[in-house]
Amino acid sequence: MKSRRYKYSQIFRGLYTFLGFVYDSIANNIDMIAVGLRKTRTTARCPKCGHRWPLTNENYPRFVRDLDIGTKRSYISYTENKIFCTCGFRGYEKIDFVRPYSHCTIRFEEYIYRLCEKMTLSDISEITGLNWKTIKEIDIYYTKQRIESLHNLEPTRIGIDEVAYEKGHKYLTVVRDLDLNKVIWVGLERKESTLDAFFDELGWEKALRIEVAVLDMWDPYIASIKNHCPHVDIVFDKFHIVKYITEALDELRKQEFANAEEEDRKEMKRKRFLILRRNENLTEVQREALDKLMKLNENLYKGYLLKEQISDILDEKELEGAISRLEQWIRNVIDSGIEPFIKCVKTIRHYFYGIANYFRHHVTNAGSEGFNTKINIIRRKAYGYSDLDYFILKIFQACGVMK
Repeated sequence: MKSRRYKYSQIFRGLYTFLGFVYDSIANNIDMIAVGLRKTRTTARCPKCGHRWPLTNENYPRFVRDLDIGTKRSYISYTENKIFCTCGFRGYEKIDFVRPYSHCTIRFEEYIYRLCEKMTLSDISEITGLNWKTIKEIDIYYTKQRIESLHNLEPTRIGIDEVAYEKGHKYLTVVRDLDLNKVIWVGLERKESTLDAFFDELGWEKALRIEVAVLDMWDPYIASIKNHCPHVDIVFDKFHIVKYITEALDELRKQEFANAEEEDRKEMKRKRFLILRRNENLTEVQREALDKLMKLNENLYKGYLLKEQISDILDEKELEGAISRLEQWIRNVIDSGIEPFIKCVKTIRHYFYGIANYFRHHVTNAGSEGFNTKINIIRRKAYGYSDLDYFILKIFQACGVMK
């Protein structure tokens, strides 16, 4: 029995092994454990230059939070010595297991940080009993420490997209390394100067190594890319192209609904999903309902076929065949005389070079759209972020390149 108690005692002491200190005492009550530590050295280390100095009589008792044991909150107490170093530092010694001015051990803070990756500040506060501001400060500190610097990255294929962080057209520009499938840079707004800042931080030498940039048809981004790395193949995301065509079809649907007879309107109601979704993703029952609707309206039928054709063309793997089919599709649109689609053709002609590059490289911003979903979840969890800098850090934490 005595040897068993000794074994458990050794295990407990092992939990409280901190460099420069040994386990000295314990106070245990219903909901808290306080462990006392005693110094094993007669010197104190300067946090600025690392030089060691003999202990002085000026010391400060510390009482900090540590990892909980079961349901009991755990604390440790020890003394910090004040030093007067020849390097000019005046203050308290460096302690390896606690950050300066922190009220928690490093190992407890790292535990808090892991919780912050998955939970809200209020949830963590409820579990740990820490103030949410303390938790936020810990999260900010460790996230900053772990974000990989852009200076250590060498992207060759990038995706550029924007994400709304607030209503009223408030955007962030997000740059992603397509090969790492990670966010590498976030900037405020979606202006040309925003992306300029990314290239300036990246440096002209690394900018010259970029081969492909995937984005939507946003002129400020295009201008920035052409100014900093004109050799890059600009690729327009096929999903944005499909989105333009789908919006044109939806506009046509609304026009035809407004001009339809009352009986035809009844058939057209609640059919938006059937019209806009790809035919290959419909069930047999849905296809039958769609066929019935198409027989009622010739213009809507033409628009639907044009939408299906462009989606099929964008799945084409071979460059010359894809370009030939796309040119034929443009002629089909003009022959149809459907105004919403003719507007799309004007846009496609203007940005044809980037669409052609899609067929050369077959890369999209699909991963970026997935990141946008993650980012929206982050924002919803916090009911919006009033601290924009913190929100950007959370984006890196969830989607970025971390050490």
